[in-house]
Amino acid sequence: QELLSCDQPEKMLAMKKGQNLCRFTGSYCSMEVPLIGICLQTTETYCCFNSRLARIINTAGGAQIGRPATDCSGFTPDQFAALDFSRIDLSEFIAEIMANVRMPNTSAINTDSTAAMQRQLNNYYTRGRQ
Repeated sequence: QELLSCDQPEKMLAMKKGQNLCRFTGSYCSMEVPLIGICLQTTETYCCFNSRLARIINTAGGAQIGRPATDCSGFTPDQFAALDFSRIDLSEFIAEIMANVRMPNTSAINTDSTAAMQRQLNNYYTRGRQ
């Protein structure tokens, strides 16, 4: 219900955050009482990406080239070529892929293969005796 009171950009941000497409970059005082200096409202900032892989590479790669976390820009071709992908933790991305992969039922495959082999052997020997 709280989401319904948000404007469209806030709703989009909430959806992207829920899908782990964003990284937190900081916060700032967005509403301050003049002269007193008391902060009434703090606003959080995020970098959001089109995929989790893009977020992971941008975050880890940006750290490799010394880019501040608040910089959401992409890489130049030279920067991208300089990235050491062996130092980027892709476990989150791999877990996402593996969660969506259906592993074959090996016992069913073995049973089917054994039955097919048995049929071929039976056919061979049956024809050979005729």
